[in-house]
Amino acid sequence: MSGLRKVRIQDASSCKKLFDVTTVQKAEDYIRDNLIYADSDFTCGVRCSFPGSYSVVMSLIKTPTGSFINDVLNHFFFKKKIYKVSVIISSDDEIAEEVLVNEGFEQEAILHDEIYSDGFFKDAGLFYITLPCYKRYNVAFIPFQRGVIAVSGGMDYVDSVSFLNYGVTPSDDYLRLCADYNGLIKDGKLCPRGGTCYEDYSTDGLPAEVIRAVNEIKEYLRKDRTSFDIVVKIPESSDFRLAVWEQIKKIPYGYTRSYEDIALELTEGDKKKASKLTRAVGHACAENPVPIIVPCHRVIGKDGKLVGFAGGVEFKDFLLTHELFAGLLLN
Repeated sequence: MSGLRKVRIQDASSCKKLFDVTTVQKAEDYIRDNLIYADSDFTCGVRCSFPGSYSVVMSLIKTPTGSFINDVLNHFFFKKKIYKVSVIISSDDEIAEEVLVNEGFEQEAILHDEIYSDGFFKDAGLFYITLPCYKRYNVAFIPFQRGVIAVSGGMDYVDSVSFLNYGVTPSDDYLRLCADYNGLIKDGKLCPRGGTCYEDYSTDGLPAEVIRAVNEIKEYLRKDRTSFDIVVKIPESSDFRLAVWEQIKKIPYGYTRSYEDIALELTEGDKKKASKLTRAVGHACAENPVPIIVPCHRVIGKDGKLVGFAGGVEFKDFLLTHELFAGLLLN
């Protein structure tokens, strides 16, 4: 607990750099808007470590429920980009301890005479959880010939599939932090192909639908599966992009369609309208949040060029080759 104390409005001047803002007024606004979390039934006193740390410590006034803790973790991990959340509870609150442990918290320390209640000082337990340990939303990593597939999602859905190159630092902060926690980062970069770090990596404890997605994608990579039963949660997007992705899902395993083919489907065969939409179809393919599951790698240029894939052309080439050879055997 050394160096931890409540953030106060008068700290705004010294916190400008920490909060990445340019004025004291903006720092004050940040403290008001971001370092307070309140609920109708619970109030959390929030602390932040200095300088430059991404962690908060909450003192819970009442025994929390699992849903409340889940809401709090979602708030700090994904809205406020906090890496570590710690919670202080009374040492005799066994129900609160059980709730925290079930949500993935671990006990870090016993704080003597930390809580004042009913005229007495009481010991408290300090529990913590970091972003990569969050049970209700997480990411799994699947190494294969070309790189690593990262699958993110919750207990009953998957909402992101990404492709990572071996030996390169992941550009996405969330994926990088989770990969590092799981021992898949060495010297700041993703372990090379065949590295022993992948042998030790386990998906145990990850959300159920993420694990199911891992199993199905591994079957796909072994050519034991040609379609997916994964529940996908598509982030908010335009009606046009959603329509493009629906058309892409209809492309059979081992086949390809051109961007113009997709545009023609969307315009009911109107070539004039379709010609104006072809580029937009390409952009929609590039913005597909769940490649492989929504198989945008099966959409190619009219001249056969491999463009418009979020994972990169080298991954698109691998997936098409992987499917085309298997497709010849199926037909």
